[in-house]
Amino acid sequence: MPDTHTHGLDHVFIPQNLPEFVAKDKVALIMWDMQKGLAGRALHVENIKQNAARLLSAADQSSIPVFWSRHVLPPLHMINGPFLRFLMKKQKVDHPSQLKDTMQEGMEETQFLDGLAPAPHHIVLQKSQPSLFIDTPLDMRLRTLGIKTLVIAGVATDIGVEFTCRHAAALGYFTVVPEDACGSYTDIAHTRSLDFLRSWTTPVVRTDEILDIWSI
Repeated sequence: MPDTHTHGLDHVFIPQNLPEFVAKDKVALIMWDMQKGLAGRALHVENIKQNAARLLSAADQSSIPVFWSRHVLPPLHMINGPFLRFLMKKQKVDHPSQLKDTMQEGMEETQFLDGLAPAPHHIVLQKSQPSLFIDTPLDMRLRTLGIKTLVIAGVATDIGVEFTCRHAAALGYFTVVPEDACGSYTDIAHTRSLDFLRSWTTPVVRTDEILDIWSI
């Protein structure tokens, strides 16, 4: 009699080590919110940029798909309640009527960081939520390309990077986070999020560990 606890799972592939997670034929690189108004305000931004650029170069050399998120908000009256509350806390105001426009199309804060911008063959997805899967064609693009794992670099670790890792898992994707190519606005927030991801389903590694695999 077959073991009912394992029957039907023989065909399921679960990566057991980093080379299996980031195999070049099944991985995509996500550059998360590398914009002046977001990554540009993070701690250690120059170090983040340096390591992100190394990942980009290696991905391009290995023909690994690269996706960039571009965070642009709609007018304030079209932003949902929870995100308005987040903006109120960020701008330190007590009522939505006191909010100032932010991250709007044409503002400098929506521009990519100097020296770190998408190449013509990269895919740029505009979004307004802290998950790249909401209101974008990301899932369809990944499934079309046969992608199983996302390597996610960018800012902020504890907001969009973690949100997208959680959402990715719900949709059946694995994620890997290069801790030195990500960052946040406090070291505590960055570390807390990495600790959670590390304890969950996401390997947290150094950029060099990924590059060693992609260079083979």
